[in-house]
Amino acid sequence: MSSLSQEEIDALINQLSGQGGAPAKEAIDGRRVKSFDFRFNKRLDKFTNNQLQTLRTLHENFTRLLNNSLSVYLRTRVEASIVSIEQISYGDFIASIGIPSILAIFSMDPLPGSGIVQVDLNLVFSIIDRLLGGPGWFPNKLRDLTDIERTLMQRFMARMLNSYRESWNYLLTLSLKIEALDSNPQFIPRIIPLDQIVAYVSMELKIGDMSGVMNFCLPYLVLQSISQQLTDFQWSPTVIAGRGMTEEDIAQLTRNVERAGVEVEVELGRTMVSLRDLVALREGDVVVFDKLTTDPLTAKVNDKEKFRVFPGLNKDHLAVQVAHVVTNEDE
Repeated sequence: MSSLSQEEIDALINQLSGQGGAPAKEAIDGRRVKSFDFRFNKRLDKFTNNQLQTLRTLHENFTRLLNNSLSVYLRTRVEASIVSIEQISYGDFIASIGIPSILAIFSMDPLPGSGIVQVDLNLVFSIIDRLLGGPGWFPNKLRDLTDIERTLMQRFMARMLNSYRESWNYLLTLSLKIEALDSNPQFIPRIIPLDQIVAYVSMELKIGDMSGVMNFCLPYLVLQSISQQLTDFQWSPTVIAGRGMTEEDIAQLTRNVERAGVEVEVELGRTMVSLRDLVALREGDVVVFDKLTTDPLTAKVNDKEKFRVFPGLNKDHLAVQVAHVVTNEDE
């Protein structure tokens, strides 16, 4: 075996370090390296900027409708705002979902396919607590929903989607229906392949002192048939003013007002007693008020006098019969 001389060793080292291989170095410098995702090679060429802007405007209108609708429904201040809107792959959307959370798949007839809305589970429990009369608390340890809680959440989602449908009325009339609801994204069926592009709308939802994330996923395959409408749609105050209030808008507004809760109380009468007599009151004692039994009582709605009523019974419950409505002249 022959060994290399020092000159041969130096030549090899120079060649490896590029000192003696200028042509190879030039070839390397002239070669352009570009990152490429072989999974999603068409991920940024589906929605145009105009289409994304139209979607943003539609969802901004949705937040305004939702604020009014849910404030009445939950009897507290509700604020929804858009955080971002972008186009990503359906696989990236599924991977970004926090566990646990609630996902609902909804159809968008007459458009083909379905959309998805996702809500943080802590916000879901806060909503359910308010629907059951609570202050909006949620458990320290999040869990899956019970059957009753799931039913309440389906009703909430249906009401929210009603506002979502209204926000799209400026573009087209949709019929939205919940097809599936689950708390684990792994159990949600794949409505489209993972490499397909979706419009991802991220929103922040504040309900009282509680806040959380609500995200919408709208596949491009679903919106493809109205892509030209999304591109050409011009949204301005004149469009809204020209549209005006439809009969459906008025009916929805009426339903929202009719469901608003109000506090009604009836004042039996008034009197003055000494503190000594008040402390000495016992069961069976009689307190005389300034009202005769033949005089009507005053019924207040949210601390404002609205009716003159007579007391009575309805089966086993105390009740009043309205004698007349209080008018400005009566006041």
